[in-house]
Amino acid sequence: MEILPENDQYCYCCGIKNERGLHLKFSYPQEGSSFTETVIPDYYTGWKNVVHGGYLAMVLDEAMAHACSSIGKSAFTAEITVRYHQPAEVGERIHVQAKIDKLRSKIIDTSGKIYNSEDILIAESKAKFMAP
Repeated sequence: MEILPENDQYCYCCGIKNERGLHLKFSYPQEGSSFTETVIPDYYTGWKNVVHGGYLAMVLDEAMAHACSSIGKSAFTAEITVRYHQPAEVGERIHVQAKIDKLRSKIIDTSGKIYNSEDILIAESKAKFMAP
């Protein structure tokens, strides 16, 4: 059975129909890139007042997927790595940007970065997406 990516608006990160989701809104500054910003809810705490790293990885993954979508490619994450530079605080505003680095036949290499409101790098990521 082949599963194809299909946007049913229930995505946890950006789906408008998911009542428990993040409802992230993305813009596309240029083809092959995406941008979003959000305030991190306190229920994503890892350590006291610190955002759980899994939340940051999820938001980076979503931003890189949206960079793929910006060129009309629906794709699944095949591999992702995240490097954390400093902790993010709950309740702080972050902005996330992602872009396509290389486009091959079925593999799309992407990168993404998260900055806090003072433009300090919080985390960065690289991922490979597989387009069916």
